[in-house]
Amino acid sequence: MINFRFHIVSLTAVLLALGIGLVLGTTFLDDATINGLERQLDGLENDLDRAQARNDEQQSQLEAYREEATQLGEQLGERLYAGQLTGDPVLVVSTRGIDGELVDGVVSSLVQADADVLGVWWLTDRMLLDDEGDVADLAGALELSTDDVDRLSRNLAVQLADVLFGASDVDPADTAAPAEPPLLARLREAGFVEYQLPDGVDGDVMRLPASGMRIVLVDGQDSSVPAGQVIVPVLGEMTVDGPMPVVATQPTVDTGDDVDPATQPTLVAAVRGDDLLTQRVSGVDDLDRVSGRIATILATVDAEPGGPTVGQYGSGDGADRRLPPAAGVG
Repeated sequence: MINFRFHIVSLTAVLLALGIGLVLGTTFLDDATINGLERQLDGLENDLDRAQARNDEQQSQLEAYREEATQLGEQLGERLYAGQLTGDPVLVVSTRGIDGELVDGVVSSLVQADADVLGVWWLTDRMLLDDEGDVADLAGALELSTDDVDRLSRNLAVQLADVLFGASDVDPADTAAPAEPPLLARLREAGFVEYQLPDGVDGDVMRLPASGMRIVLVDGQDSSVPAGQVIVPVLGEMTVDGPMPVVATQPTVDTGDDVDPATQPTLVAAVRGDDLLTQRVSGVDDLDRVSGRIATILATVDAEPGGPTVGQYGSGDGADRRLPPAAGVG
C-alpha cells in the first residue's frame, strides 16, 4: 500500500524539478549549482524508485495473503463444515452494494455444510424511497393507498417480518409445500428485491419452506440501503417474542479517517447497540476473515429454529468470543 512518505518523496521531486526549470529559465546558474541540483533530483528519483519497489513488494505480499486466506477458508470448509447443516433450509439476505464475493463466500460455506441453501434475497436501492415512483410502487406492492414514507417503511418491516417469522417458526403440523410468498412476488416484480438462486436450480422463483428456516444476513459499509432503514426494523418485529434463528454478519469495519461508524452504522453494530436484539440475534463482525466465516457457519448451526443459541462473535465492540463455544461450554 502506498504510504504517506511515498507521496512526500514524489511531491518533493516534482517541486524540485519545477524549481530547477524556473531557475534555469529566469537566471544564470553556474555549473556547480546545476550539478548540485541534478544530484539532488537524482537522489530523490532513487528514493522514489525504492519506495515504489517496497510498495510493489507489500502489494504482492497482501495479494498472497488474501489468496492464502481464501484457500484456507475453502479447504477448512471442505473438512470441517460437512454435515453441520444437513438438509436445513437457509436463506441469505443482503443489500445491493455489498461485495458479491463476500455473499458468495457465505453461500459456498453453507453448501459445504450441506445446508439446503434457498438462495439470496438482494434488497435494492429502491427501498431508499427517495423517488416518488419508488414510493408509489412500494405502496402498490404492500397493497396500501398512501404516499407517507414513514407509514410505508413501518408496514414493509411488519410484512417482511411476518413472512420471515412464519418460515422460521417450528410447526410440525404444517406440511405445506414451499412457495414464493405473495409479498415477495410483488416486491420482486416491482424491483425492490432481486433473487439469486443457487447454482443448478432451474427457474427464477425462490420458494420458502412453511417452517424451519434459518436466516443469514450480510451487511457492510458499502450497503446501498442503511441497515437501520429496512433490516433492523424487520429484526425488531421478528424478535418481539424472543430469539430467532437469525445470524447477522458483516466484514470488519473500516475505521479510517474518512469513515465514522457512528454516522455510517452497520448491522452488527446496530444489533449490539440494542439491548433486546443483542440477546435475540447472533452477530459476527469479521466476515472477511477466516475466523468470521467459521463463526458464521457455527452460529448458523446454533440458530436452531424454536430454540436458537444466541452469541456475539468476532473482534469488534460487543463481541464475546471469536467463535461460538461447543455445546455446554459457557
